[in-house]
Amino acid sequence: MTYTILDELAYRFYGSFFYKNKGSFQDLQVKIRHSHIPMPVDQYLASAFMYSVMVGIVGGVFGLWLGLKTFGDPVSRLSLFVEPIRADIAGKYVYPLAILAGCVLFLAGFFAVFLMAYLYPYFQANNRQAAIDKSMLPAITFMYALTKGGMSIYDVFRSLSRYTYIFGATAEEISYVVRDVDYLGKDFISALKAAKERTPSEVFKDFVDGLIIVSSSGTITDYIKNKSEQYQGMAELANKNLLQRLDVLAEIYVTALVAGPLFIMVTLVVMQFFRPASAQILYMLIYVILPLATLLYLVLLDTVGELSIDPKKGDARSFMINLSDIPELESGLTVEIEQKRKKRYMLYRGLHNLKDLILNPYRTIREEPRYTFFFGVPLGLYYLTKLPKNLKHSLYSSFHNLNISFDHVSDSAIKLVTAVDDYFVIFIVVALIPFVIFYELKAWRMRKIDEQMPDFLKSLSSMNESGIMLASSLKIIAESKMGVLTKELKKLKEDLSWGTPTSRALMKLENSIRTASSSRILHILVKANESTSDLKSVLSITAKQVRNDEDMKKERSSAMVVYVVTIYVSFFVFLFIVYVLATNFFPQTAAFSTSSQGMGGVGGYFNVEEYSMLMFHSALVQAFTSGIVAGKMGQGSALLGLKYSVSMVIITYVVFTMFI
Repeated sequence: MTYTILDELAYRFYGSFFYKNKGSFQDLQVKIRHSHIPMPVDQYLASAFMYSVMVGIVGGVFGLWLGLKTFGDPVSRLSLFVEPIRADIAGKYVYPLAILAGCVLFLAGFFAVFLMAYLYPYFQANNRQAAIDKSMLPAITFMYALTKGGMSIYDVFRSLSRYTYIFGATAEEISYVVRDVDYLGKDFISALKAAKERTPSEVFKDFVDGLIIVSSSGTITDYIKNKSEQYQGMAELANKNLLQRLDVLAEIYVTALVAGPLFIMVTLVVMQFFRPASAQILYMLIYVILPLATLLYLVLLDTVGELSIDPKKGDARSFMINLSDIPELESGLTVEIEQKRKKRYMLYRGLHNLKDLILNPYRTIREEPRYTFFFGVPLGLYYLTKLPKNLKHSLYSSFHNLNISFDHVSDSAIKLVTAVDDYFVIFIVVALIPFVIFYELKAWRMRKIDEQMPDFLKSLSSMNESGIMLASSLKIIAESKMGVLTKELKKLKEDLSWGTPTSRALMKLENSIRTASSSRILHILVKANESTSDLKSVLSITAKQVRNDEDMKKERSSAMVVYVVTIYVSFFVFLFIVYVLATNFFPQTAAFSTSSQGMGGVGGYFNVEEYSMLMFHSALVQAFTSGIVAGKMGQGSALLGLKYSVSMVIITYVVFTMFI
């Protein structure tokens, strides 16, 4: 995090106050340190206060403008205050009411931003704690593989710190220990004690506590092995607790974000007879509140623990080659010529990658599904160009004659939106379907590879117990049926047959498949093969860990199917009620409203087309957000929920197009 001019100004204005009172923010100071935010608590609070004031000023100006526009317009006043007497009284105090609205929005913006900034270190510390706890077990297994070969614990730490992109937050915490020793001159024990104070994870603290005690003895290998078994049991318990929390959150979602909006929508439709401004509240509910509430719910899901059972592609870097033994040869060329050759080589390499991308589009898209948007979005835009000319002219006129008003949307605008929204729904579906297909294919392949890894390790362990060397074991396994992994193992066998060192061949295999789980496993194999000839214990404990991880994934996957079904059922209930409102309730309400006005009753103006449009859009918003939540709860990824979103959006479109 870099300091900006605003941060400097904030400290000049508010820094002295927060510095004098920083003793009152000790808990926040601890969380800032746990979050690895490089700011003292007084600077952090001063900056948060400055940004809060700025947002508050923007909100206050907007509130002042909105107040003048709302209270200064007779129609808008009458929409807010049903009784003409109250509307007339409000008209006499336009400026005080506008200033009051500005003050309210200033305070709302200020406190919202300051509260978010204040709570951010707490959320960040909790996320780091979950990430460290999740990555502790594979990191401990990696340490065991190296200590089994006789490597010192500090050298093990140094090796692990190089693989933060594989072993995650635990390796990052270890890297700070290495930094303290190598660059800050601390001894190993002092660096471990500093790591205890810096980490938010109680599991990591427990590991460091024990390591400080046994570091001077020769029992480090046994200690790490025991910790591996202990953390495996803790992982299973954490998985059960996570499923219990998800049960509660599923109930919260159905109640607060499905049944709740339905109840409010029906209530607001009925209130339209007595308070015309209820339509504006309905607009806010559908287009603002419901999407924001879903976003907050997704953030809440991220705080309960690691949900992902979707195998993600690891950030596998190129394997290192030791060139220290190769003598450097003088080329006899000048520096300028060398630079020109280097630029020419980089240009050739870029052109080669571009050529490979163009000539092998399927492989490129299979590896990176986001590239589907390069043809999905243009295809959707081409469909939008087929809009009728009258609709294009109406859209152009609407944008150039935009007039924001608090009262009801005009009938012409409603007819325009009703005619155009079908095209935009199809555009979204056309743009998303290619991405959904290729992303699901990629996720399926990654899952199948990870599912084969326990059998792969089990076969390696059995052959190692029989006295077969690792390279020979890999060649034999390559001839067996390992599902999706078979093709990659064939490549591994060819590399070994051509004399490629075993470690390098395994690193090439990692670069080829690159799932998060396989990257960790193959790195453990590589380091174990380099550090010890006795692979039996390492393979045994790694195979047991991977098998337990896959069993927990299957348990969570089967349990989370219930949440997906629950969300689908709640969506169909929502869609059915919206359908009943649009086909039966609204026409009867409009007829009753007309007859009541003719008889001088209390019925207000009721536009069937407007409310049918709102129901259609509410169903679309509910379909899209419900799909994302289903993917997040069912498979741990919002992107994997897009298939549910697209399917429910299509169902909604068909229902409202064909039956309403």
